[in-house]
Amino acid sequence: MSKQNSANASDDNIKEMSFEAALKELESLSEKMSQGGLSLQESVEAYSRGAKLKQHCSQLLKAAEEKIRVIDAAMKEDDIEELDDDGLF
Repeated sequence: MSKQNSANASDDNIKEMSFEAALKELESLSEKMSQGGLSLQESVEAYSRGAKLKQHCSQLLKAAEEKIRVIDAAMKEDDIEELDDDGLF
């Protein structure tokens, strides 16, 4: 398998990861990089993977925030309907 195919497979792996798994790997990569001892090539590869993991985590967080906004909006509508049913409006 070429490096490009390997990188694409790795990217697909990230897309399948849960937020918690991606964050854990990102923290692990950050720790390895801050300790030093990686070659230049390993550092670049770790940085690249970390950037992709960060992007994935950000996308998952945005999706979760949107779901919460939808739930909050639905809850507010239900509250208004309940208040209206009680004759308060």
